[in-house]
Amino acid sequence: MTDFSSFSIAKPHILILITAVLPAVLFVLLRLKKLLSHTSCSGSDLRALRASFFLRTILRAFAWIFMILALSDISFGSEKVPVTKSTSNVSLVFDISYSMLAKDAGKNITRLDAVKIYASSLVENLPSSSFSVILAKGSGFTAVPDTEDRSVVLNLIENLSPHLMTKAGSSLAKGIEAALEGIPHNSPKSQHIVLFTDGDETDNQLEKSLENAVKSGVPVTILGFGDEKETEITAGDGKTKVKTALRAQKLREICENVNKSAFFSNISVSYSDAKTPSSARKIIRSVEKSAGKENTVSYENRNVRRHGLFILLSLLCLILSATERNSLSSSAVSRLLPVFLIPCSVFLTNCSSEKKQILEGAWAHYEGKYTEATADFLNVLNRCEDGELAQSYAVFDLASTYISLGETDSALDRLLSLNPDDQNLPADLRSAIFYNTGVIFSQRKDYKNAAANFKKAVLSDSRNLSAKINLELCERQIIQKQTKAAESAMTGVNEEKKAGSSMESEIFNLIRENEGKKWQNMSDGSEKDDNVLDY
Repeated sequence: MTDFSSFSIAKPHILILITAVLPAVLFVLLRLKKLLSHTSCSGSDLRALRASFFLRTILRAFAWIFMILALSDISFGSEKVPVTKSTSNVSLVFDISYSMLAKDAGKNITRLDAVKIYASSLVENLPSSSFSVILAKGSGFTAVPDTEDRSVVLNLIENLSPHLMTKAGSSLAKGIEAALEGIPHNSPKSQHIVLFTDGDETDNQLEKSLENAVKSGVPVTILGFGDEKETEITAGDGKTKVKTALRAQKLREICENVNKSAFFSNISVSYSDAKTPSSARKIIRSVEKSAGKENTVSYENRNVRRHGLFILLSLLCLILSATERNSLSSSAVSRLLPVFLIPCSVFLTNCSSEKKQILEGAWAHYEGKYTEATADFLNVLNRCEDGELAQSYAVFDLASTYISLGETDSALDRLLSLNPDDQNLPADLRSAIFYNTGVIFSQRKDYKNAAANFKKAVLSDSRNLSAKINLELCERQIIQKQTKAAESAMTGVNEEKKAGSSMESEIFNLIRENEGKKWQNMSDGSEKDDNVLDY
């Protein structure tokens, strides 16, 4: 049985596109009514025609709905997925006593800072292992139990400090014992302990704790940090001066003694100087070798994505609608093709990255996000080659965005760079360029140049009613010579979109509609500047 309790929608905002079905169906029904009023069909033929048409419309509507459901990434139900998990755990034991704050001769960082860098790199290079973190000072404390969340481990490593524990002294043995206590009995994971220290300890119990680790079957690697030449530091009381150094020889002797006592065991302890290039590589190889033998496969429940089901249903509805038998002529069918299939073709056809980014910039401009729109248009210009039509549209849209930002000088430079007198440009684009240029000159009260550009806008596209109105207004200003009089309403470019226009034209019209809203009211000598950004 399918479990609907795990129902989820990854992209719920896409579901709003389903509402496009309602106006599309209404439009098609009105066209059908008009078509039937001119047909000679009657009786059973008319009923068959209506039934066939309604069935095709419903199937196409469901095809659109199922496609939107697929794009919204709906998931429900669960399935068991095999997941390979590592069965190795690395216990990181950190010596955070005050001796680790020493800066050895010629070093710019403390021993503890070197430990942070080394340990972080080690964690990142063991992607198949889990980790636990133990702090060792006057006692041992498990700060992070066995976990696969690396962010927690790395965050703690970054914040290592003697102030994390209040007990005085340096007991490395208690850190090892805490790591052993944190290992569950009969754990299926292979274990490995890594001790980060300079070898200074106050209880001299490290050797005994390492023997216990070997008896428990846990290999231990000791990494030495610091210089064997002594350095003076201040003890935890803030007054006492003490000498500290890397006790490398002592640590080597401890490891040799432990390995001798466990001669017949295949578990050993080892010491490496952290400055040795091969030290980290040895640890990684040792851990991966033990983990590689014991990796297990477990199963996790995951939600099942159902986009494939909805795509199949959408295609099925399209096929059924295409094969539905009806008596409509081919010309009638072409006129009655549901308009909701047009947006679907936008999603299903290949679109160049330039056109896609122009579309994104147009929407950003329409929503008032002028900075984002500017970035999109500039990216298109960087990718386009000289002479491309997409480049011209991108430049015009960028200029429109500059106008919205109040950067009229930059906008004018961009508009003039398009060379609107070039007859190779589309007529509506040339008209819009002249129109926006006229708006800029009108803002500057240069009505002579404004009128000249509005006139060119009308000559380029006689349907530009806004340019005609603004041309007359500018001529009145010139005749009356009243440069400080109230400017009449200048409506923006607001033409109806042509059916079947190209993607560039649709984007272009979207920008111009927004411009029309912005320049609709130009009052006496001052324009509203609600959203001027420091670009």
